[in-house]
This record gives sequence, C-alpha cells and structure tokens, in this order.
Amino acid sequence: MIVRAFILLALCGMTVLFCRFSPPVKGGDEAGVLAELPMVAGRFVGETEAPSDKERELLPADTIIVKRAYHTPGRAVAQRDQAHASLVIAGHDSRSIHRPEVCLDGQGWTLVGSQVRTVKLLSGQELNVRDLAIAREVLLNDGRKLPVRAHYVYWYVGADVSTPSNLERQFLTFRDNVLRNVNHRWAYPSVMARVTQGLPPEISGERSRSDEETVTMLLELVRTLAPKFQKNLMPAL
Repeated sequence: MIVRAFILLALCGMTVLFCRFSPPVKGGDEAGVLAELPMVAGRFVGETEAPSDKERELLPADTIIVKRAYHTPGRAVAQRDQAHASLVIAGHDSRSIHRPEVCLDGQGWTLVGSQVRTVKLLSGQELNVRDLAIAREVLLNDGRKLPVRAHYVYWYVGADVSTPSNLERQFLTFRDNVLRNVNHRWAYPSVMARVTQGLPPEISGERSRSDEETVTMLLELVRTLAPKFQKNLMPAL
C-alpha cells in the first residue's frame, strides 16, 4: 500500500514538473484545410449554401462554416446525383468540433450503422473516413409518413493529420500538444446524400440509388474533393 502511494506521488510530481517546464504550446492559428470548397469536383458542380440559423446559434461565433450543394449537371433527372458537403473549422472554442452523431440525433435522424471506409486517392494516398447510415421519417402533406435513409460521411483534419475517430482525435490533440508542441486547429469535413431507391425521380429529383450505390457516389465525391482543400493531400507544386 505504501509502495503504491509512493509511486502515485512520484508520478504526480513528475507530471507537475513536466507541465511546469514544457515549452508553451504553439500553433492553433493555421488549420490543415483551406477555408473553401471547390465549385467543381470531378463530375460534380457545387452551389454555395448558407449555414442554417441553428448552426449559427449552436456553434461558437468564430467558427468557420463552408457549405455547398453538389449535383451532376447536364443530366436528365433520372440520371442525376445530388449531395451536400460542409466544412467546419474550429475557432478558439473547442465546441466547434464534436461527434456528428449528436447533431444528427437532434435533427431527428437515427443511427443505423457506422463503419470506417478507406478512400484511395488519385495520388495513391489513402484517406480513412467514417460512414454513418442514418434513417428518419418525413411527414408528407397528405399526412403519410415516408421513411428516408441516408449516408453521412465525415472525418477530422488537424494541422498535418486526419482521422475518422473522435477518440483518436482527442489522443492526437494531447499527444501532439505534449510531444510535438503543436496545438491542432481541427476541421471537420462531411458529405451527405439520401438513399433514393424506391423514390420516383420526379419526387427525389435524382436517380434511384441503393445504399451501396449512394456510398460509392459519396466516396467518389470525397476522392475528388479532399485533395482540393485538405493541405496534406494537395499535390506538391
């Protein structure tokens, strides 16, 4: 018992000394992403969307929010794809970056499944992202309830690292703060699209896509989007 107490006291003392004499944390001002989403990403063209009042209300005032609605132009409705992309960049308040499951639940979505997927970029680099399968019911004008499914793909980007795990993000924050003297200014990119299988194109405004086809489409969008704003994925000049 005495030995344990001594070890605990020694560890506490070492922690205090380490914190006292470690150099001041640097960084935190420059994000690992550009604060913009491209207008053109492969076969997709994006139109600027404004952040919602709810987003502005819930997120700290110095949070940067960039959004675009992407679609495949010049195609008949029955062959069209649509997706929404957003990029949230933290300010000084860490509440800007959080687990998206919290916000999705507040918007009425139910989490059906979650898995990490690997996106192989044209450069040969690999990017790990998290795919959330979500569902909810939409109330139609005639009083009927229509079940809707969707996929929400996201990842976190630090100064020079990225991860699909919030737990790993917290570990990287602590590790790099202590060992590398780097304070990550985290960003949070995401893309989302509905599963339109069973919905007539004249109602959905796009082609009929299964879960698998929707995921494939979103990962294609990530493949072309990410190297255009994530600095450690951008081709060297």
